[in-house]
Amino acid sequence: MDSSSLKCLEFGKLVLKSDLLPNSWSKISEVYESTNRNQDSSLKIKIYPETKYTIVVFDAPLLRTNYPSDSASTTLSGTPDQNPFHFLYLEKIPSFSIHAPAYQLFDSAKNDLIHLKSELLKSKKQVILTGAALGGSVASLFTLWLVDTVDPKLRRPLCIAFGSPLIGDASLQQILENSLRNSCFLHVADAAQTLLTQAFKPFGTFLICFDSQCICIDDPETVTELLGGANTDEVVWRDYSEVLGRLVQPLAVETRLIVDDGIINRMADRAANKKLRFDPLIKLNHMKIEMMHLEKYKKKSTMGYYDRFKTNMKSPDSIVDVVTEKRKKELNDYWISLVKEVEKMPQSEKSLLKTRSLFAGHNYRRLVEPLDIAEYYLRGKREYRTTGRSRHYEMLEKWFKAENIKPTRWEGRDLSDLLTFDSCFWADVEEAMLVNNALRTQLVGREVLFEKLMKFEEYVWKMIEKREVSPEIFLEGSSFMKWWKEYKEIKGLHAPPTHFTEFMNNNKHESYGKPADKE
Repeated sequence: MDSSSLKCLEFGKLVLKSDLLPNSWSKISEVYESTNRNQDSSLKIKIYPETKYTIVVFDAPLLRTNYPSDSASTTLSGTPDQNPFHFLYLEKIPSFSIHAPAYQLFDSAKNDLIHLKSELLKSKKQVILTGAALGGSVASLFTLWLVDTVDPKLRRPLCIAFGSPLIGDASLQQILENSLRNSCFLHVADAAQTLLTQAFKPFGTFLICFDSQCICIDDPETVTELLGGANTDEVVWRDYSEVLGRLVQPLAVETRLIVDDGIINRMADRAANKKLRFDPLIKLNHMKIEMMHLEKYKKKSTMGYYDRFKTNMKSPDSIVDVVTEKRKKELNDYWISLVKEVEKMPQSEKSLLKTRSLFAGHNYRRLVEPLDIAEYYLRGKREYRTTGRSRHYEMLEKWFKAENIKPTRWEGRDLSDLLTFDSCFWADVEEAMLVNNALRTQLVGREVLFEKLMKFEEYVWKMIEKREVSPEIFLEGSSFMKWWKEYKEIKGLHAPPTHFTEFMNNNKHESYGKPADKE
């Protein structure tokens, strides 16, 4: 037996040693036996206060549908008053579908569930939400709804569903895949009995029971492969006391779990790939070190960081330039991957991941995006801001601005190490230089071109006033100084002075960003 299969078995045994499963099932059975199935078709909820935890049982009528199971879904989207699960919204996944019969029961009992939610949020004990068949599906929906408002300092509720229909489509599965909520669900399933359809996909952890053994897994694809058995339009009530009792009986001989090795191997491969996908946070410190190397490269650039890289891109003259290009690629790969992972997470969970990487991402964007801009314009392209910018830069900037962090920049502070705040600054310089070139040869539309240069001048002056631009832009030989000299000629000697032109003509730029005592 390989290590992956053994781990699944051992985890399954560990779950069975807990008294949670038999205790939960005994409460479910008690409610089930006290309900008249022929007369009562509403959702029943019963609370059992225990010493260690509080058990809440959801009991629902048996489901017999008159329409195909694949179509028994309700699509949810929109505002909180239209969608009780609006907090699961993803920018790339604006809607998802859930099991219609379960949602109808959930919605019909909304007033009772609001009261229950309020009571459970006061509980200092672990909350266990459980149910069988359709009752387990409603318990799952309630858990999704409840966990969003649970104090992060307290233990999250655990939902244990026995033989219950899956409640969400592929979109919901994708939303929950990278969510902390995924750990709140334990589905106990008899491999030969649980209903699976193409419309609904698994999430959470599954304890899959075979004849005398069980495995515990959280890989959705493996769950789908193992539970592809009986498919019926009826959610059948199954007495899981018999299933659980069989699993805890000691075996006379050691048996081998009858699961195809191919299934286990595929699961192991997916686990390895998933680990690589979540690796970005583990690698964050390494990325910070790589950024420190780039900052050293910046300090040693006599013509300016941007222009040194741009010049040496044409023909690298040292191993340092070659290594810098490799570092840039590694950093880009890392941050593109991290942004993709954050975007997969529900809105309410993004803050934790974003906060841990917020400032590092802000500095990375200001440090590396100028180098991408240099490559972009070297390839003869234009309009970087509107057509060439990578989405991951846009998202990093958006997330940082959303925090509304106001940097402190006092007069007289040394700005020699400052990274220009607007990481697209050099793209605007390149565009301004192209406008300068056009004015030399173009006779028609010159007013529009002059207007563009005036807007660029105003943009630069605002950043100078706010001390948001690096002093390196004023180094002799920089692209910015090249633009300025050409712009000065274009404006001519008799043009009305502006704050910016006076600043440049009076050589105040030479002392910009220097400590007060060195000016």
